[in-house]
Amino acid sequence: MHGKILRYSNQTKNGVIINANKKIFELRGKNWHDQRMMPSTGMLVEFRLDDDGNIVTSCKASKYQHFPEGGLLREIDFWRTNTDEELKSKESDAQGNIAKQIFEETDYYKLNSIELSTPIQDTIKNYFQAEFNALNSIEGMESEQNEPQTRINYIILKPYLSKAIDFLVFNDRHVTIDNFADDLQILKKLEYSYKQFQVNTNLTADKIYQECFLDVQYHYKGVLRAIENFNEQKLSMQNKIRVGSMELRSIQSKIDAKKGDPQALEEKKKRTMNVIANAEADIKVITETFERLKSLSENFKKENLAKFESVFNKMYDLLVNKTKDAMDVCATHIDNKLWKLGMASLAIKNVFFKHNLNSPFCSMTFLGNHTKMLDKAKLRDNEYAVYQYYNRYMQKNAKHFLIFTDNPDFGLELKIKIMAASKFHNVVIFQKEIEYFSAVNRQAFELIYIDSELRFQKPASIIKIGKESKRNKETNFALLSLSEIKTLEL
Repeated sequence: MHGKILRYSNQTKNGVIINANKKIFELRGKNWHDQRMMPSTGMLVEFRLDDDGNIVTSCKASKYQHFPEGGLLREIDFWRTNTDEELKSKESDAQGNIAKQIFEETDYYKLNSIELSTPIQDTIKNYFQAEFNALNSIEGMESEQNEPQTRINYIILKPYLSKAIDFLVFNDRHVTIDNFADDLQILKKLEYSYKQFQVNTNLTADKIYQECFLDVQYHYKGVLRAIENFNEQKLSMQNKIRVGSMELRSIQSKIDAKKGDPQALEEKKKRTMNVIANAEADIKVITETFERLKSLSENFKKENLAKFESVFNKMYDLLVNKTKDAMDVCATHIDNKLWKLGMASLAIKNVFFKHNLNSPFCSMTFLGNHTKMLDKAKLRDNEYAVYQYYNRYMQKNAKHFLIFTDNPDFGLELKIKIMAASKFHNVVIFQKEIEYFSAVNRQAFELIYIDSELRFQKPASIIKIGKESKRNKETNFALLSLSEIKTLEL
């Protein structure tokens, strides 16, 4: 049965479906059977009910989610059918009607070329419609990512992004998985597409040429139908000649045996000979037309296969690469949202940052914690690749800040403030002079903040140590009190 999800919560795993008769059914997460995507509000679905017709036992997304204006199908067709198979049949009927109309309106005796009914690029886009729709879903996400090097690699970050989302949802009751549902839906579609590309490594242009291209070339299909009709006409004419020849021999034998009316037999002989002559003339025209159409169809198929292969290979490679990029764009968008929600969360401040963490709440921090636990002397190939990726990403994007204070509240408040300003702000806090001395001589910092209300050291001496260090002679220093942090603009 066809229907639409009126509402669905990924938090509770419950939702509601409505069918064409406006009847409402409960959708439970355990009855969702679709690896391509997650259930979401507004999604068109195909579902099954129990024997009593009251409880949803199985549900999946319909392959038909969009009905463009001027397309073969309208949304009303979706509601008038029960399954995608029925809808596909309706679509095939519509295609058949187009081909029939073209066949009836074409004079095949005069046809010298076969027109393209659908351009090659459009046929490929239609074949990969779900994949292209998934790509279009990230529209608007790229605009917030001005620097490509800041995008995260979803294939590497996937487990850490999931872990970070789970951590936030579990610890902050004000945030639910529904905050991320729409974006995770897009990401799941993209990931499914990308996995299919990886699995279907043997997918080639010639394998899908018939289904993807020739099946929607209605002028070509009209020629094939005409060829079949002309062949049948030729066989009919040949049969007429054969019957006429047999009748001629019979008439001639009667004439020779002087049986019957000679004049009537001669007239019949003449009529039969005319029938044979006309049939032979028709066969000549039909054969010429048949051979010409056959040659046109073979050339059309051969020439367009070469063109199709060229366009397909370029578009397929582009689609695979764009899908990989789109996964990274979408994952980065989710990570940015995660970072904003996390840095504004009181629960994260109290739970996550009670540990000595120097980077903001985001997936890269979770990956960083993982790399710190790796035994660098025994890294496997995949671990080494992850380790290298993390280090390269941080070198390109991270900006480092230092806080010197002996007040834990000052350190935490300012650290949260700095990290909330940018996902790439890393902050270290020191309260001992010797540790601070070592840090400023080891690493350059964007800015060093000094607590103006130090209890055990003088701010001026701390600044002097920094100014005289190897790496921070040109670094700016800022004196702040705890009360000034709230009004600090970054």
